[in-house]
Amino acid sequence: MDKPVKQQTAIINSILKVFAINPFETLNYKQVASLLGTNDRASMQMILNNILQLAEDLILIEEKKGKYRLDARYINDQILPSNYIIGTVDMKQTSKAYVIPDNGSEDIFISANNTNHALNKDKVKVYLFPRRKGRKPEGQVTEIISRSQTTFVGSVQIHAKYAFFISDSTSMPVDIFIPKEDINGAVEDDKVLVEMTEWPERANNPFGKVVQILGKRGENNTEMLSILAEYGFPLSFPDAVEREADKIPLEIPKEEIKRRRDFRKTTTITIDPADAKDYDDAIS
Repeated sequence: MDKPVKQQTAIINSILKVFAINPFETLNYKQVASLLGTNDRASMQMILNNILQLAEDLILIEEKKGKYRLDARYINDQILPSNYIIGTVDMKQTSKAYVIPDNGSEDIFISANNTNHALNKDKVKVYLFPRRKGRKPEGQVTEIISRSQTTFVGSVQIHAKYAFFISDSTSMPVDIFIPKEDINGAVEDDKVLVEMTEWPERANNPFGKVVQILGKRGENNTEMLSILAEYGFPLSFPDAVEREADKIPLEIPKEEIKRRRDFRKTTTITIDPADAKDYDDAIS
């Protein structure tokens, strides 16, 4: 790599580092130049040209005219200072967490008061504290780069003017506050799907709304839907699939019966429960 190309790469990396260190701010080229300690016209023009190119490549996002921020997907360990890392949250029931760094280094311990509203499996940026002798690396979540999930399965505790949602997952350490108008008919015996809508900076609990009542807790169909919802699977078929299914006749055609051995009059014993969807443990 020749010297001009190396110089250009170094300038771009310096610009990206400024944006990575200030993830919540939008900056113009003059502010970036100031943070880089540059004020001569040629250097500032070079910084502007590179910012415009990064914006064209969608690495920087222009929030308003001339003001940019870094797309969170491009924050990585190469452009962060050495006392920051990117990783994935492993949340514990006690609200403490460990962050598993993307670079494969040792897990970072995050105390409950330093998680900064991060939840299990979120992608986060972490500030590393000076390491204490004989202790694991410790740090503080400074930014949530991306949420792993925003919908959760569980039950609600109903109060006069609000409700709290309690997740079935042991890795969800906080309850979700639900305003009365967003309970949407749920009662305490229901299993529900709740969407987390916001988490104000100074609030202890996130806010959410009931988006679907899955059924009564403990019922077989309810628990099946709960498993699907917990892992993000669709809870119903598309309309086109339903219409196609409606065209299938309920009566078995005579031609089909002729192709099969008919055991309908043969005594069959099964150990499957009465509400099973398939009978595969049977003796004839």
